[in-house]
Amino acid sequence: MADKKNQGPKIAEPRLSMFQEYLYVYLLFWVFISVVAFISFFTCGGVWDDVTSGIMEFLFVIVGGGFTVVAVIDYFYEKQMGQTRPEGQR
Repeated sequence: MADKKNQGPKIAEPRLSMFQEYLYVYLLFWVFISVVAFISFFTCGGVWDDVTSGIMEFLFVIVGGGFTVVAVIDYFYEKQMGQTRPEGQR
């Protein structure tokens, strides 16, 4: 005989809210930028000079700041547009 598993109602797994999903993406990206900055520091010779300073400024201000601005705008766009459409329509 085959084993029968419990056929009772399935408990829904807790889902992350849209804000939590975006927050995790931001954190993951900033960890990535920090790792790249750490590697760049030692690639530039392990000294803090004008080149290293310029690279860090580019990474954190331009790349990181730009990603954050675009992601925040995307969050509010998804929040507004997601409420106006019925479920299942694109």
